[in-house]
Amino acid sequence: MISEEDKVRYLEAQSCKDCMGWHKHCKAECCKIIFLNIDPKILEKDSRTITISPSKPLKVGERKYYEWRDVEVLRGMLRFRKDRIKVINNRVIYFHPCRMLDGFLCKVHGTDSKPDICKEFTLETVGDEKSRAELTDNCLFRYKCKEVEDAKKETD
Repeated sequence: MISEEDKVRYLEAQSCKDCMGWHKHCKAECCKIIFLNIDPKILEKDSRTITISPSKPLKVGERKYYEWRDVEVLRGMLRFRKDRIKVINNRVIYFHPCRMLDGFLCKVHGTDSKPDICKEFTLETVGDEKSRAELTDNCLFRYKCKEVEDAKKETD
């Protein structure tokens, strides 16, 4: 059963063209967290940080993405502060807002300075196995994806 609040959001999502018009709902959640693809048991180690080795070398934009979220990038390794990490539903999440956030708006939105990770997050890439971005609870794309799924069901 869908709540009345979600019904209203689904309707509003149909007319919303991009994230900038949706921030009143999501409050830029995706710019404040990073989902870490690690086993929560790693957090049990006695240390102040968690170090992760990316599967491939970081590009300049990727370095910016992490540095703007106060993640230390050292010799290609990412060092996350444990006091900013929480495990929610067995998902490891790092919490720290991007330095480029001004309220709920990105200071570099629509510019070449915006990291590729942020640019890649679109309705077309959501849920794609290659995508590095993930949907948050209030994300516009969560509502848009539902709209796309419903449209597909109607045409089948």
